[in-house]
Amino acid sequence: MRTSPFLLGSLALIAGCQSRPAAPAPAPAPTAAQAPAPAGGTPGQAPRPRRPRPTPLQLDSARQNMLAQLRARVAGHENEKAGRYFRNVQVLKDLTVAELLRTMDEQYGRGLGQGCGGCHVTTDFSDDSRKNKKVARQMQRVQDQLNTRQLPAIKELGNEFDRVSCVTCHRGSEHPANTMDVPGAPAARPVTP
Repeated sequence: MRTSPFLLGSLALIAGCQSRPAAPAPAPAPTAAQAPAPAGGTPGQAPRPRRPRPTPLQLDSARQNMLAQLRARVAGHENEKAGRYFRNVQVLKDLTVAELLRTMDEQYGRGLGQGCGGCHVTTDFSDDSRKNKKVARQMQRVQDQLNTRQLPAIKELGNEFDRVSCVTCHRGSEHPANTMDVPGAPAARPVTP
């Protein structure tokens, strides 16, 4: 059973009022203009503790459960175009329904280390209110341009170049790394005559 924060706060307040000696009156709290709101809370309230980030295994398990539900829902329509079957598919609309679900799992989910809720409102996948969904669409357009225009224009690559995907840069992380470990300089060897 899940207990609401309001109920827990009320219980703590009641417990704090019972059988304690009177404490001196606290100093007046700063006004909202004097004190910035703490992260995750409002002025005058303690910030809510952050939930620990799910492990990759937990994210994968949750995503697989969601995909199983979606696959059951689309049964019999796997070979239809995603843009015709689903509402509001804008970039990957020429994939089949089955290909879209596989791409969402392998490239977006695993590639970015996310669950479905990282980009989608999971009660309405067509909803565009999530920032990450908008970013993902733009990044898919960048990927498509690299694979269809930029990389083929480099003649020295020939026809056999690896196509880029979400995984190319993200490698299981929401944000691609900007740095890399650089090996240290080799130790100087003494010069012998």
